[in-house]
Amino acid sequence: MHFSILSLSLALLAPLITAYPISGDSVNCRSGPATSYKVIKTYAKGHDVKVTCQTVGETVKGDNLWDKTADGCYVADYYVKTGTTGRVVNTECKTGGTGDSSTNGKITRKEIIARGKYWIDRHVSYSMSGYYPDPKGTKYRTDCSGFVAMALHASAPGYSTVELPRIGTQIAWKDLQPGDFVGTLGPGTGGSGGHVTLFLSWTDSTKKAYNTLECRGTAYGCVAYKRNVGWKDGSFTAKPYSEVSESLTQEKTAAELRVGELDNQIAILNQEKMVTMATQDNLVRDNARKGALVVLVRRL
Repeated sequence: MHFSILSLSLALLAPLITAYPISGDSVNCRSGPATSYKVIKTYAKGHDVKVTCQTVGETVKGDNLWDKTADGCYVADYYVKTGTTGRVVNTECKTGGTGDSSTNGKITRKEIIARGKYWIDRHVSYSMSGYYPDPKGTKYRTDCSGFVAMALHASAPGYSTVELPRIGTQIAWKDLQPGDFVGTLGPGTGGSGGHVTLFLSWTDSTKKAYNTLECRGTAYGCVAYKRNVGWKDGSFTAKPYSEVSESLTQEKTAAELRVGELDNQIAILNQEKMVTMATQDNLVRDNARKGALVVLVRRL
């Protein structure tokens, strides 16, 4: 009877247990769900960790699930002995920091870059038939154009290199800004016939090469890279495009211009005031001279 009661008690308590042992030696717990994030602490083999939430991150040993521990850091689920390859808690970790845009809605350049880095930080593998979630859980195709569509928060699972020009406007190389995209796009570039990258920044002031975020190919995956202006893919030459709503991204700039115009107007008014005051001073001095001359003449 005592054994039955004990067994029943353990069965009732089992679902409440959320601590699991670390299965590897010196396993790092990081500030985010990828090996590129800062190491917060290191767990010894056998150390029990309490899992507070789980999320998809960089693939480690074939497993892309990451566990957030009670210590506030992330450890690859591959190294946590949970007894399953699936989730053990229903809570999704909120990584945040990627913006509040909606699909095909207005989006800032800052958010485009943040969404792009979401895949880069997780070293997402390249595949023309694979899919991976964006920060909000929507799955996009894990090839070059699927990645750019994901970063722009365009329709899932993503446009092809043939279709991408529909959502962008071709611009001059010199006008490129973070969040724009550059690629061999349009008719004839389908499949492996085209490639597209996200523009991150110029490498230097000469603007002859730029830093990219891109899903480069099977051998590389989604990475940060560098390309020269006018790079080619087969017979096609890369061209720059912008999809960002200028009315949204330049609100601050417009406000700054209005402030600048106001400052200019104030400066002009101050200048006019100074001229007026100088003129008045000159008139006073002239009148004083004339008055002194009249007095002198009368005395003579």
